[in-house]
Amino acid sequence: MNKHALSRIAQIAHLLALSIWLGAVAMSGVVAAIVFPLMRELEPTLGAYPNYEGDHALLAAGRVASKVFFAVDTIQFVCASLALATVVVLVVCGYSLNTLARVLRVIVLCMTLALLSYHLLLFMPGLMQMLQGYWDNAATGNTPVADRFKDEFLAQHSKASNILGVLALMVMVNIVIAGVTLTARPRAEA
Repeated sequence: MNKHALSRIAQIAHLLALSIWLGAVAMSGVVAAIVFPLMRELEPTLGAYPNYEGDHALLAAGRVASKVFFAVDTIQFVCASLALATVVVLVVCGYSLNTLARVLRVIVLCMTLALLSYHLLLFMPGLMQMLQGYWDNAATGNTPVADRFKDEFLAQHSKASNILGVLALMVMVNIVIAGVTLTARPRAEA
């Protein structure tokens, strides 16, 4: 396979990875917007938490949403890895960083990867510890401690939402820049 064909395949794979990444993040917000009001409407009492005196609707919706967000984080990691790998392939195939748009493409991707790394490696582990404390204490019927963990989590919730919103925006910018530079050809070999 020649470098031009490999470059085209890398461009397509790059755009596909970014598009799936954006779709996953956007759908996680849609799922949350559906699950939480629906659980409130259903007013569940959860058999797995018989002695928990707190809000079972929030507990149920949180359990569902946490699985969705874990899946989305996995998709983000895979798509981000593919986006980075395809840019490396492009450069190896002769993709020249000789225009501002092409340099910006690499810089914005690196910034997006840095934010995703913060989200996955630094922010989410602490958030998941709070959720696990909430669920574990709710399961044992220790409502005051469970609610304390829940309140700590809720205090960080808007930051989590903001991070995902900024990630979605940055991925969208990556898609636009990649589209603008899509016609890039490998530089002529000497």
